[in-house]
Amino acid sequence: MNKNAFIFLFFCIAATIFWFVVVLDKEYETRIAIPIQYINVPVDIEIVNDMPSHLDVRIRDKGISLLVYRQKNYFDPLVFDFNKHTFIRNALSVSSSALFEKVISEQLLSTSVIEDYSPRTFDFQHIKLNKKRVPVRLRYDFSYRKQYSLAGDLIVSPNEVTIYGNKERIDTIHYVTTERVVLTDLTDTTKITVLVEKLPHTRFLPNNVSVFIPVEVFTESSMHIPITVHNVPDNVAVRVIPADVEVLYQVGKSMYNKVNPMDFVISVDYNNVVRSTSRRQILTLEKYPTYLRNVKLGTMEIDCFIEIKD
Repeated sequence: MNKNAFIFLFFCIAATIFWFVVVLDKEYETRIAIPIQYINVPVDIEIVNDMPSHLDVRIRDKGISLLVYRQKNYFDPLVFDFNKHTFIRNALSVSSSALFEKVISEQLLSTSVIEDYSPRTFDFQHIKLNKKRVPVRLRYDFSYRKQYSLAGDLIVSPNEVTIYGNKERIDTIHYVTTERVVLTDLTDTTKITVLVEKLPHTRFLPNNVSVFIPVEVFTESSMHIPITVHNVPDNVAVRVIPADVEVLYQVGKSMYNKVNPMDFVISVDYNNVVRSTSRRQILTLEKYPTYLRNVKLGTMEIDCFIEIKD
């Protein structure tokens, strides 16, 4: 590049910069769309008209200042809090300037002027919703580390929620479910919070529940339980061999010392013994504590001998 070309290029760049500075030093107007967040919408009403997602603000200032506002996320979202307003005859109307001018001005440069808003007012109308109480069903998939298991009932609290909607809609809803919860390799009691699964045109209060998951280590144990013979006539004695049978089970650590032989019933029925052509009879495990797991008998058959009393 020769000297003349370099000088020409230099002046072109300088002229462009000068033009750009002159342009940016002039006053302009621009529109900025600021997102709106709505909070604390009463659960027992439904807003029947559109709720604007943005507030368009027309701002006047020098071009260089307006460029600043074009940065992504320059303005914080505006918050419309229904708790701060009261519906009169199912209607609410508030001017945009009364709502947001202060908070927007705090984010503007001192030279900027707000010229207009769109919409100029926030107008809402609502209808009252019906409500009813329904139970909550937990959707879950839990797995436990080896030798650990659930040590009692899952407790969902609250176990009911209030649903809001039009009468035709909520009359068809008899329960709600939580979002699906998946927990793996559990080794300890856990408490979690779970959202109630959303339904179209329906609201919940509360919209989440807590779930208590009792977990503890289980160990294998056993005890011998005497066999009971039902429906034996007064003039008959039934002798069973063996007289008792071993029961094997898994029990949680907290309940290990609470297992009592009286909590078990293992039996045969005299009527079945009489009708049978064999003295071998199959045992029935009638009763055992519900907190035990994998309960099984050491033997499923015994010999029965009928003896007539003198």
